[in-house]
Amino acid sequence: MPPRKRYSPAVRIPRPIMNERIFAREVFVVGSDGEKLGKMLTSEAVAKAKAEELDLILVAPKAIPPVAKILDCGKWMYEQQKALSKNKSSGKAKEMKGVRLGVRIAEGDLATRAKQGRDFLAKGHKLRVVLQFKGREMTHFDLALAKMKEFAARVDEVSSIEELPKKMGRQLIMILKPEKKKIINSPENEAQN
Repeated sequence: MPPRKRYSPAVRIPRPIMNERIFAREVFVVGSDGEKLGKMLTSEAVAKAKAEELDLILVAPKAIPPVAKILDCGKWMYEQQKALSKNKSSGKAKEMKGVRLGVRIAEGDLATRAKQGRDFLAKGHKLRVVLQFKGREMTHFDLALAKMKEFAARVDEVSSIEELPKKMGRQLIMILKPEKKKIINSPENEAQN
């Protein structure tokens, strides 16, 4: 049976302090149209908000005096939720894709891996190139470096090296990042346009 999908609840905004729940004696009030109304007693500000059929929401409780805005609470919470989810989605980093090589990789296989790598880089992903050492191949570090350089040269038109090849245990790892300018000006893309 496949694993169950995890339910991720929507991002919750804490209920704002509003109307009669504001315990400050005085507040600095900003009107519904954005104009600054100045310092007022909280009871006066709540009455003014009720007259406009809106709510008085505390937006900066730590300010002296606290800042309150006359707004529609439901609409304000919806906008806060929307902004938070947008920030959450835009903050997500591009996924890092990977390609594995060997010291004795054949020419055709290297070309295939380079094509895969070019596709990943063209989509905007970073590429992690891992060269795995097997058996006594560890003694031929110079051959492994040559393979890495050859791979980097094959995808050079769409990428640049972010991290030079470094040895980690029985692996040699290099990270490539996409180059937007090179993708746009490549001859293949010009032929398609």
